[in-house]
Amino acid sequence: MTVYHRIIIKNQQGMHARPAMMLCELIQQFESSVLLRNCHNIEAQADSVIAMLMLDSKQGSYIDIEVTGPDEEQALAAIIQLFHHKLEDD
Repeated sequence: MTVYHRIIIKNQQGMHARPAMMLCELIQQFESSVLLRNCHNIEAQADSVIAMLMLDSKQGSYIDIEVTGPDEEQALAAIIQLFHHKLEDD
């Protein structure tokens, strides 16, 4: 099964290198794969900082998160937590 969630980018600098690296490091703790999709339907695997930077997601835009794997619920919860509490005031 796959779980989904939409995140609105709140920090002023958008999805830049530091948040991408934090997300990449976070998902390494899980077995599930994480796919991100921006408002232009450009996709990036969250295990690649370069791919995430290509999303070019600015403040106020959204990213759809798709997580598939044995620990998908836990991985998605951790990603949401990261975006809401650690990346807001980046």
